[in-house]
Amino acid sequence: MARFLMFQGTASSAGKSVIAAGMIRLLRNKGFKVAPFKAQNMSLNSGVTPRGEEMGRAQILQAQAAGVEPDARMNPILLKPQGGNAIQVIVKGKVWKTCSSFEYYQYVEDLWQVVKESLDSLAREFDFVVMEGAGSPAEINLRRKDLVNMRVAKYCNAPVILIGDIDRGGVFASLYGTWALFEEEERKLLQGFLINKFRGERRILEPALQEIERLTGVPVLGVLPYLKLHLDEEDSLSEHLKGSKHQVVGDVFRVGVIRLPHIANYTDFQPLERELYVKLGYINSAKELAGLDLLIIPGTKNTFSDLAWLVEQGFGEAIEGFLKVGGLVMGICGGFQMLGERLVDPWGLESPKATVPGLGVLAMETYFAQEKVLRQVEGYLADDQSARFAGYEIHMGRTRFKKAYSPFLVIDKLLGQGVQRFEGVCVDKRIFGTYVHGIFDRASFRKRFFDCLKQQKGLPVLDIDIKATASWEDIREQELDRLSAVLEANLDLNFLSRLLAGQ
Repeated sequence: MARFLMFQGTASSAGKSVIAAGMIRLLRNKGFKVAPFKAQNMSLNSGVTPRGEEMGRAQILQAQAAGVEPDARMNPILLKPQGGNAIQVIVKGKVWKTCSSFEYYQYVEDLWQVVKESLDSLAREFDFVVMEGAGSPAEINLRRKDLVNMRVAKYCNAPVILIGDIDRGGVFASLYGTWALFEEEERKLLQGFLINKFRGERRILEPALQEIERLTGVPVLGVLPYLKLHLDEEDSLSEHLKGSKHQVVGDVFRVGVIRLPHIANYTDFQPLERELYVKLGYINSAKELAGLDLLIIPGTKNTFSDLAWLVEQGFGEAIEGFLKVGGLVMGICGGFQMLGERLVDPWGLESPKATVPGLGVLAMETYFAQEKVLRQVEGYLADDQSARFAGYEIHMGRTRFKKAYSPFLVIDKLLGQGVQRFEGVCVDKRIFGTYVHGIFDRASFRKRFFDCLKQQKGLPVLDIDIKATASWEDIREQELDRLSAVLEANLDLNFLSRLLAGQ
């Protein structure tokens, strides 16, 4: 049976997912077979496994850190808020039901069985299971309904490390307050504190480190420096939604992504944040279209609600005007659906209205079905076979075209099987639509696609070696190794030795 380790945090975004990924990579580098686990995840950033299962992207990243295929057992429950207090509940990679947050808690005991089964199954196959909690484990109003924090730790008798984010301030009060709210049985599992995102010299902290240990009897196992990491994030609190911060080489090509209220899978655009030939920003107002070269309408967990928001904000008329003056427009997944003439939801999955008009940019209609499309795909740009991508589809809608359009992509591999089918639309190399997430991950695709767009705008194409802009997959690998090294250098050596020895 596996050994266990659990990371919890004093609050959301304390660094649990990233630190767990770093520890997983560290253990893997020491020769252990490791699995990630998060019993219940609430996130609009999800991905698709090779088996066609949906799970949180944070656990997909952690599976990469472990060098294993992602598996829905690693994130057996995924909650996707879709507005109006409604939550789509994904269980073992498939849609289970949509309900209110209050209704969800009526199913806690049934779902606890799913959590135990998944955890037990992983424990039989791996040497280590590195787990993370969610939010704070000290939310006393949720203690009896807990599926992801101390209930999981107690079930497998896992040592717990509590992470505090010092960059936010109040880290010692947060650590102490969390410890104080723990029950005695929970305190026995707490092996240490870990202070994250520190920007100064550790010796300045020493008096406080000694005091928190004296007050609680819990050792501080490490102080981690503030790191700027290029890794997938699990929620919209991410600072990545601020856009690019680098210097663009050559003529500036400005890309604006609309920050929809229910934006999902914004990790699609993280590879663009560091490209030499792109300046990426997230926009909230139709006035911000001025000066853009390419406008992207991203994916969303509630296409109908976000479409209504777009119209209210004046984006409908603004996009029409943007196209007339030479702007380029791209829709991905839900954003693609919005570009059509109408959206139809006969089952009331997202909207109380059965039919809603779209933006009318493309002659197409989208019908929402009860079964979600979940599949990994590979292929290339329809007019350039050298520009290959690997991505995934994750959507309820099925789109019907009222006129023939040129395809945007060609898919030649679907769920690992060879196929040959067109995907998406490309209208005069000015309007693009696709259901595929992750198409910008590979450097060759990014370069070829943006070369095409720059030519369309009359801008010179930079002679940049594609090898100079690494694939997002390679970047993740490099960042995971860097994170692992930082953890090993800053964790208490005695603790690390005991962990590796199984003591």
